[in-house]
Amino acid sequence: MELEHRGIHRVRLPMPFRLDHVYCYAVEGREGWCIVDCGLNIPSARAAWEEFMAAHNIAPRDIRAVYLTHYHPDHYGLAGWWQEQTGAPVYMSAVDARLAGLYWRNCRPAAEAVRELFVRHGMPPPLAKDVIENMLELMATLSPHPALTTLEPGGEAMLGDLRCRVLLTPGHSDGHLCFYDPDHGILFSGDHLLPKITSNISLWPFAHPDPLKNFLQSLRENLNLKARILLPAHGEAFTNLAERVEQLLAHHRERLALMRDLAAPGATAFEVSRAVFGDRLTLHEERFAMAETLAHLVHLVGRGELTVKNEGRVRVFAARPR
Repeated sequence: MELEHRGIHRVRLPMPFRLDHVYCYAVEGREGWCIVDCGLNIPSARAAWEEFMAAHNIAPRDIRAVYLTHYHPDHYGLAGWWQEQTGAPVYMSAVDARLAGLYWRNCRPAAEAVRELFVRHGMPPPLAKDVIENMLELMATLSPHPALTTLEPGGEAMLGDLRCRVLLTPGHSDGHLCFYDPDHGILFSGDHLLPKITSNISLWPFAHPDPLKNFLQSLRENLNLKARILLPAHGEAFTNLAERVEQLLAHHRERLALMRDLAAPGATAFEVSRAVFGDRLTLHEERFAMAETLAHLVHLVGRGELTVKNEGRVRVFAARPR
């Protein structure tokens, strides 16, 4: 399928991480353009959007709407910039709009809650302090903040001339949305379904207590879709939805088994994280490794395969006694 024949243009935006870019989408319709995800508010990303607009003769007034798959910085960051330029509404799920408010508009309490969570699960306090300072630096790339209009899962969204269903696909974030055009078999999959890497599924304060359970359920429900082409935020467009879902389910089965075995003798989440991901991580990666480890361990507790208890000032996971 030639995407530009459907008005779909992919825009590669740089990021200052090892994962050095995010793909966003601009969709042209008879009444103007829609943007799907935005990138970080950094000069190089703004320049990439401005170059795209100039190349396609797009004026600010031509942007009719901005749709966000979820609240994470590389998707949300430039939403306020777009809104200031265009006056366009910015759409997001109500769940993620709440989380954006908690994490990005009033960031210090949220950052402190993350620090406390990590220390309570074994991360050394000096490292936790550095990880959170790095998190706060990233928050500088998220303003100005947009006025958000919430989307109802199960409703419709017009992306250009594509009539899309709004699909709630929780896991990577509690309110992650995908946009699905059943007439043409097109799925804007955000960070929910990626062709090569696996979505980071993390446990965060103020969010769902078992995000991995949500993600695995979302994946199984995705098998009902008739999507012929998937447009992800990281990686190339792909077509093998059912095969990729099965790969992701298998990956998490393997990761759960590994973490269960590592935690069985008694271990903190930080000890398990180091065993799985190693110690050569950037502060940005350290944060996600710890939160992803926690998501898997609390899922195993929920399934009755591990227990967790306080030992002094930290929480320790272990195999459930037989």
